[in-house]
Amino acid sequence: MLFLAAGIAGGMFVAGCSGKDTRQETVATVNGDPIKVGELRESLGVPAGVFAVPEIPLERKKAALDQLVVVRLLAQEGRSLGLDNTPEFKEIINRNAPRIRVKALLRKEITGKLKVTDEEIKAEIAKVKKETPGISDADAAERAVKSVSWSRVKKIREDLLATARKEAAVAVDPKAIPQSRNGENTPGDDELAERDLTMRALAAYAEKQGVDGSELYKSMREELERSVLRGMVAGNVAAKNAVVTDGEIEAEFARITGLFKQHGKKLPAGTAAQLKENIRSSLLKKNGKKAIDAHVAELRNKAKITVNDDILSKV
Repeated sequence: MLFLAAGIAGGMFVAGCSGKDTRQETVATVNGDPIKVGELRESLGVPAGVFAVPEIPLERKKAALDQLVVVRLLAQEGRSLGLDNTPEFKEIINRNAPRIRVKALLRKEITGKLKVTDEEIKAEIAKVKKETPGISDADAAERAVKSVSWSRVKKIREDLLATARKEAAVAVDPKAIPQSRNGENTPGDDELAERDLTMRALAAYAEKQGVDGSELYKSMREELERSVLRGMVAGNVAAKNAVVTDGEIEAEFARITGLFKQHGKKLPAGTAAQLKENIRSSLLKKNGKKAIDAHVAELRNKAKITVNDDILSKV
């Protein structure tokens, strides 16, 4: 059931339940595209964004909000370039349609059933601080909510799966289980079969519950679309602008071999070529990130971004 943990694993300080209206309030806009309180809370690790996190420092909330802004900037550019009409984009979205349905259903279940009190979290924070001297308040809060809320989210998932399997009669799709050349199942086929059955049962139950077309479904689909577009734009920018010269590789190679010499060692024989290839890959990744950051900075300068500080305090 690993896929069920996507987007809800981890967590931050859960402090008091807040109403649905608060989760739907707009904390920021990017060229008119709203970012809601619930989305920001969820990006901070709060399952389904159902609770406020007042103990999380404002600067950390702003950093999380900034990442959501970046995603929207890149996704908006992707749409302007028509990437959302490409076969690649449509294939990814269609392939993940069952997952979108399941995550929407899970978010609905968590929203209605996850309950955590201030007292429980405060007690867990005290325990974490006692066990980990010197830990920051924010880090202690993160760890506390993982400990307190995770078991409850897990129980919600398990109950949902049990209901789905009971209500939605499905069978394993043979195509989902790889087979060897002689037609026999490969090692690990039982696990794959279980995962396939779990997904199919949950997707069928979600459809039965009318998740398709709901606001939750639309929200989950929009999140996936933004994520895919962000990745496509970022990948294009990195591929187009990230360049690594032979001089950069040789300089880094010299630095590494110099470290070996400082410790009285030599580079193992026959490893120079592989080391240089590893250096090239590392530098490409580093330079690609620089190119993406520069591109985002350009998009940010052209964009109209607003942040509501009053609403941010409710996150």
